[in-house]
Amino acid sequence: MQRFKTEPCANLYAFVLERGFSLTREGGRYGMIVPIASVSTDGMKELQSLYRKKAKQQWHSHFATRPGKLFVGVDMNLTITIAVVDSPKEEPDVFSTTYYRWRNGAESDRPSLFQRIEYLRLSIPLTHANPFPKLGKDIESRILGKLHGHDKKLKEFYTERGKSIYYHSGGRYWRKALFEELSSHYKEIVVGRHFAPAVFCLLNSQLFYWYWITNSNCMDVVSREVDEMPVFDFNTVPVERFEKLQSEILKAYFANAELRQRRGDIISTDETNFDVKEAKPIIDEIDRVLAQHYGFTDEELDFIINYDIKYRMGREAEEESE
Repeated sequence: MQRFKTEPCANLYAFVLERGFSLTREGGRYGMIVPIASVSTDGMKELQSLYRKKAKQQWHSHFATRPGKLFVGVDMNLTITIAVVDSPKEEPDVFSTTYYRWRNGAESDRPSLFQRIEYLRLSIPLTHANPFPKLGKDIESRILGKLHGHDKKLKEFYTERGKSIYYHSGGRYWRKALFEELSSHYKEIVVGRHFAPAVFCLLNSQLFYWYWITNSNCMDVVSREVDEMPVFDFNTVPVERFEKLQSEILKAYFANAELRQRRGDIISTDETNFDVKEAKPIIDEIDRVLAQHYGFTDEELDFIINYDIKYRMGREAEEESE
């Protein structure tokens, strides 16, 4: 029985990709449309290793499932991967796009979607956790480089006894963290109490949203994107400024919160829905403060503050629940 190198991926599409590589002649081109997790999750490490070993050139373009879909009825974030099949003597040339959204219907911008695609040759720091980030612009590459200009990772500030922060593991348009676990969708980290305001603000920032989008499956927040986030040394940061922003964003969240009841045949629950976009002025201020510590230019800060803003502030951005 033939064993696939991608067997640990435990997903049929990984096997199909591997088989396709083995059937394609040297120098041939091979393309597939696959879930975005193929280049965005640790569960696909063996497939990502196959890309590096079997494709001397490769292009990955990335597409959302909200508000528009590539295929009607396919509710999945997708990646179109095209590769020149040949074992590279050195590191392969990898090209990527940003994460594209578009509208369908009366206001559709779908007809221009593929004309708008831009590829960026990836050159990422060795310490970056994801070898295939969804970067499509030079400015994104510069921002990532500045993040890694700081030699700390968020996980280095975790402790067994300290302040608990709960980040929400769902949501498509905003990232949110609280000091209370409102449901099972909130995941806990514990940091030193002195660092908690800065960490709290970071996890609520648009910078973290951008970092999450570029490295994740764009649906779930898993520990890798939190733990491996490059950070500046919180020991050198005046805590008072972040304490003030922390207080302001919590006030804004709960001023725009609504308790809703969900009634099912088996389980009935109450959940707190937050209209996070109403807190954007305060989140913008958080990003301005973070930009100073990371050393962003005005152009880079503007990119982060306005990232994906057309959809995040539009009707598509449904209220974040719980």
